[in-house]
Amino acid sequence: MAYSILRFGKLKTASQITASQSHCTRTRETPNADPASTPLNRQLLGRAEGLWEQVESLLQVAASKRKTRPDANLACEVLLSASPEWFRQGHDRQRDLDPAQVERFATHATDFLNTAFGACCLSAVLHLDEITPHIHAHVVPLHPVKGWLSWEYWFGGREKLQAWQDQFAECMAPLGLQRGIKGTIATHEHIQVFYGRLQRDLAVPDLEREFRLPPPVERESVHAYHQRASAVLTQTAQQVQETLATLVAHAQNEAFAARQAKETRLTLHALSDQVAQLERDYVSAQVQVQTLSEQQKVAIAQELITTTNLVLNLAQSNYWKGRTYVFSRRRGFTKIDRRDGTRLVHDQGGTPTLTADFQPSDLAKISQARDTIFLAIAQQYEPQATQRSKRR
Repeated sequence: MAYSILRFGKLKTASQITASQSHCTRTRETPNADPASTPLNRQLLGRAEGLWEQVESLLQVAASKRKTRPDANLACEVLLSASPEWFRQGHDRQRDLDPAQVERFATHATDFLNTAFGACCLSAVLHLDEITPHIHAHVVPLHPVKGWLSWEYWFGGREKLQAWQDQFAECMAPLGLQRGIKGTIATHEHIQVFYGRLQRDLAVPDLEREFRLPPPVERESVHAYHQRASAVLTQTAQQVQETLATLVAHAQNEAFAARQAKETRLTLHALSDQVAQLERDYVSAQVQVQTLSEQQKVAIAQELITTTNLVLNLAQSNYWKGRTYVFSRRRGFTKIDRRDGTRLVHDQGGTPTLTADFQPSDLAKISQARDTIFLAIAQQYEPQATQRSKRR
């Protein structure tokens, strides 16, 4: 049987509100949170950053309606959750979270906050990095009509708090969550108390040896002895209860650690698979780059050989020597050399090829040399064209 959980906490000072904001945004250390899962936390309503500034702005407006008492509750921290097993696959505490369950809860809880508090709800954050998913919401209790601060209107008295539980349970009923038992004497243990138990050593008392009722005192009345024995029994019962609570805390912590270890192993396996896939993708990309590079080399060589043949045809020569490069056609193939004789490009064997001495910077320089040659050829042809024009 799974229950809906709703709690209200009073925030009376700016420091308490700021501390609550730091917890929600994880800007301070949270011992019971898994850092690897913190990125999964998300904002459902409003904005958690600058929470005190938002509250202060509303309080200034409220103070103009009526002066705020020094001991007033400035804001309410609302916690919304459900039984831990309800969020797990198959409702089994040892299994992983069920994302669909979490989304359904977040949707219904958001609808509840919007309907119940409207614009008074400044922020709602879903935490998925702790054992049980839950939502922290922050509400400024402004009177909806009069506009001043009024905790009494929203949360004053046992009947109103019970009504809130009824309303939240009604909202969560479609999810199969039930209301907590009315009138229960169970109390919520604060998280700091739970952490304190984890720091204690597991010392289980031996009741058979250590527990002894006090012996009667001479001339002690039955009533007096009963009171004295009752006090001893009460003290012993408290020790046993505290020991059991410590045992439960350690057991819960060990279960959490075991679940985290399992999740870490699964995460490591998944990351290993991703790394292997990335390595395969990288090798494939390298092959593609090398293939593309070879294709580019062939294209560049083809262009340069074509350019060289064009230059030599226009010059009506098989040899042209420039300032930096030499264009020539000899022994049945075309080539480009530097003036020091270093071969850069050739089509010997019928395939245009760039040699190992060819540098990317040579491409631009050869293009400049080609343009210079074209200009020189044009200047040679210009006088001839002028003479023909005059003869006509």
